Amino acid sequence: MSVLGTKKFWKPAAGASANQKENQILKNAGYINLQLRTVNYMSVGNFWQSTFGGKDKIALATTLKYQSGVESIEATSVQDVREVKVNKNYNLGLQRNIAVKIPANADAISIEVKMTAVKNDSLQAKFDMLNQPEYQSALQLAPTVVGQVLTITSLVKKLFTDSDPNTQLEASYAGLISSQQEDNPVSNGKLTRGLLIMISTNDGDPFISVDESKFELRGDTLYYNNKQVENTYLVFNISFDQFKGDDEKSNWFKKYNDALNNLDKIQLVQDQNEISKIYSDSKTMWIEGNALLDADSTYVNKERVQIKNLAISSIQEKYKSITTPTQPVSFLNATDILKGLTGSASFRTIELALPETGNYLNSSFDIDPSMPFDNSLLESLESDKNIDDMLMKDKGVYLESLKKQNLTFKLGKK
Repeated sequence: MSVLGTKKFWKPAAGASANQKENQILKNAGYINLQLRTVNYMSVGNFWQSTFGGKDKIALATTLKYQSGVESIEATSVQDVREVKVNKNYNLGLQRNIAVKIPANADAISIEVKMTAVKNDSLQAKFDMLNQPEYQSALQLAPTVVGQVLTITSLVKKLFTDSDPNTQLEASYAGLISSQQEDNPVSNGKLTRGLLIMISTNDGDPFISVDESKFELRGDTLYYNNKQVENTYLVFNISFDQFKGDDEKSNWFKKYNDALNNLDKIQLVQDQNEISKIYSDSKTMWIEGNALLDADSTYVNKERVQIKNLAISSIQEKYKSITTPTQPVSFLNATDILKGLTGSASFRTIELALPETGNYLNSSFDIDPSMPFDNSLLESLESDKNIDDMLMKDKGVYLESLKKQNLTFKLGKK
């Protein structure tokens, strides 16, 4: 990362391990959050002073690029527009979310920051318009949001093209997301939890030999070795969550809810054939919900499997609770449930998502964890009850994990 004399440093978040390896973000392990924590602009000794003098209006924008295979999504937002004087040090603060719970299934995520002087009144009005909360929303990968993101990105890029390119300050960083931990991921360009510090050396370079542990954020201000950093700098906070939880607005959540609500019809009928049909309809809705969830790119594979298990377990529990002892309970065969859960996921994903069930399957068969699970193996399993019990335990582990992160799952709750 080096654009127009910019240096990059990394520091663990407060209270976190200082070990880079333990903070490295691994592919498909969870969700990435990026926050523009603070921005400092120093006018002394750089082109702003020599070009303008007096006061000037500046605009700050960020671009986040999500790169996964051939898919690439860019989100550009104007983060700040303000008037500044030369010969002064400005701390913009900000604390803006650039991305919230982006699945770590990308190959890389790159961050770019641009600052430009706005000399044209027409351009200033456009920058001011885009410097509004509704146009600064964090990147999400939901299709309806992506369309809005692309439109705003195009508008902001056009504004920077129309500005004088000689008045722009740029800094960028590309973080790769890999499957294996490394001893020094930051120096190898791998995305790592903590504070990413970008310092412009156009203001002078007192950072020839740096002990990164001596960087410290006091409020919104960066210090090095107990002295305030006066260069232009940007600090990003990169954090990580293992789980996302539910999405009540998604089509798959609504389909799972429909499956649960459909079971209420059982209380209005007595005929066993009719009861079986109602249950079969709910099972079909669960399968349809699975397909919708598989198409939701905002989730990692591990949590998709966990959500599918939670949904079918909830359907099973409700079915048992509303059928009477005199009514035969013929709920879905456990091996059929497993077929719905595994899909095209690798066995390693299943082990991580459903540890109880995964351990049982691993002890029963000779499995290559990197390959999709062979569902034909399930035909030889004899004890459905054991599998059903293990799936219920795995559901409980998932819900407990959500609870620890203050997340809930409202499926079936009115």
